[in-house]
Amino acid sequence: MIDPQQIIPFHKAFNGKKWEKFNSEKVALLAYARIQGKAALITHFQNSSLMNEDKQCRPIFFHTDGSNAGDQEPFPMGTNIQSKPKKPQTTSPENNRQVCSSTSAKGEEPSNGVEPWSGYPKYSN
Repeated sequence: MIDPQQIIPFHKAFNGKKWEKFNSEKVALLAYARIQGKAALITHFQNSSLMNEDKQCRPIFFHTDGSNAGDQEPFPMGTNIQSKPKKPQTTSPENNRQVCSSTSAKGEEPSNGVEPWSGYPKYSN
């Protein structure tokens, strides 16, 4: 979202609503972010251990203007990505699998075959 005038309609459309396209009871709650601005977000995440996670768990950006407006743009990877602290493995690898936040509260993948971010509307200027 790049136009401040879109905040109120976006908030009204999504805040407190369930994600109906997914088999989930999760409710969207919107709040102001601690980190503001694209450059600050890139700086914060590009060397984060989050960049070691599955691609669907990483931050994403979208082109905001031109013929590619609304399309996902590549996230600039850092050159000094932090490693995640290792946790002791208490069960078999299959039972100890970590799932990113795009899955449901029960750790289930979306049941309709839609990628986690593809259900969001595209906003253009």
